[in-house]
Amino acid sequence: MSDDEREEKELDLTSPEVVTKYKSAAEIANKALQLVLSECKPKAKIVDICEKGDSFIREQTGNMYKNVKKKIERGVAFPTCISVNNTVCHFSPLASDETVLEDGDMLKISCAHSCSSGRPVMGRAADVLAAANTAAEVALRLVRPGRKKAIEMENVPSEAIKSWLWTLAYGMFYDSCKAL
Repeated sequence: MSDDEREEKELDLTSPEVVTKYKSAAEIANKALQLVLSECKPKAKIVDICEKGDSFIREQTGNMYKNVKKKIERGVAFPTCISVNNTVCHFSPLASDETVLEDGDMLKISCAHSCSSGRPVMGRAADVLAAANTAAEVALRLVRPGRKKAIEMENVPSEAIKSWLWTLAYGMFYDSCKAL
């Protein structure tokens, strides 16, 4: 079986086995997210919180599919990340990092493929989220058949953000996780 055929089979949602794997992964990711959220308190070291999330995922996935004949990849697909305030994404600190959370920090938490915010956001932070949501909505409305280049949409989210008197963060990239 070629790599393309194997990947297509792994992504075939008509298979109950595949759907069960996705549901199990989602349950683990959601529980890991809840654990990480419960640890997000002022003065908590980000590296310690991220390690707890990763350890939980390793432990839970390690208990799955032990008695199957074929090898099934399991574990952390993407490390737990806690991006604080102006850090846009993917902050998974080194073990030596001493960064701690402060009261009032705005967090973006990623566990495997789950993202969430821990508490209601108000004031300036709420405005930032509303501006980002406006830009995302504008970009989404521009996606349609026949549009082949992202460059055609490049300035539209930026203009939407400027209407809120904010500046768009550049240098973002998008990734996908798949079996090697």
